[in-house]
Amino acid sequence: MTASRLRVYISTPAYKSPWAAVNLSVVMPGLGQVYGGAVAKGVAIAIAFLLLLAFSAWSIFAGNGNTLTGLWLLLPITGIYLGGLMDAYRTVTSNPVQLTLGPTAPKDPWYAVFLSQILPGLGHLYRQQVATGGLFLAIGVYTAFQANFQPHLLPLPPLIWAAACAHIYWRMTSRQPHQWSLLALILAGLVAGRLLIGYTPPLISHYLEQCIVPSSSMQPTLQVRDRLFVREDPNYQPRTFDIVVFRVTQAAVEQLLVEPDSLMVKRIVGLPGQQVEVREGQVWVNGQPLVEPYIELPTGYRWGPQTIPAEHLFVLGDNRNFSGDSHVWGFLPVQNVLGRAYKIYWPPNRIQPLA
Repeated sequence: MTASRLRVYISTPAYKSPWAAVNLSVVMPGLGQVYGGAVAKGVAIAIAFLLLLAFSAWSIFAGNGNTLTGLWLLLPITGIYLGGLMDAYRTVTSNPVQLTLGPTAPKDPWYAVFLSQILPGLGHLYRQQVATGGLFLAIGVYTAFQANFQPHLLPLPPLIWAAACAHIYWRMTSRQPHQWSLLALILAGLVAGRLLIGYTPPLISHYLEQCIVPSSSMQPTLQVRDRLFVREDPNYQPRTFDIVVFRVTQAAVEQLLVEPDSLMVKRIVGLPGQQVEVREGQVWVNGQPLVEPYIELPTGYRWGPQTIPAEHLFVLGDNRNFSGDSHVWGFLPVQNVLGRAYKIYWPPNRIQPLA
């Protein structure tokens, strides 16, 4: 080989697959553009995606966030994600995107990996490996379905997806140079991303409870069918005026004829050790009138005085004269409290934080 030919050979850039770029962007928007050499654009896409995603999550779950805004933001987030896939492909090649399983489908092994990221075994079916593809598909779909009911199975589906991607890549590149480091990056991102998606709902439900207001007992603060976010915290320290959601007591079940597993929402007006009395249209705590600008009408009954036992609370509805609360069924054990309701997240015209 002459020196000039050697120089040409060395300077020839390594082939980059547009479908490898797409696979990287499936893992993280913008990564495919970086792979294709458009680093600035890739970083911009990744930052925009992550910022919008973070702001959407804040809007939905934060007390001061607007849930509707957070939901609307899912549209541009989806647009950036899908658009990023197509742009990653175009960053590497000017050829039009071909997404097909027929004879005209691309022969690129990274295309099979992309199909297997969508569904395990789909890449094998594209290569007419029906038995292997069907097996991966059946196992992947079955374990993903079972993981919805058995949380300990959540790690399995991502691993099956990754195994299907690795297997079809190996089968299609057995006589070609391998790019194992690139495949490892894609598989690591696939597993991490699927685990994050799989564990996010259980993690949210561990810290947040959702509650639908069942009655008018908390009007005007809460309306019937308002949907609330309740922050579950084992270290929650009850405070006067907090709106709390709790499991009904046995006394409430007997007095109000509600289901034993029902949830109630009321406002704390008395803490352990305080003396509470209801007279002259208002609540008195330790002999001092409680200032309550949120109540519907002045209280029309008398109750007490009584001292609240340790580890118990005195809770009342804001619609005092039409509320089945502590003045009916007694004190609320602290252990029954799920947490403080901190936000009305739906309907849209009612979205607001709860002090």
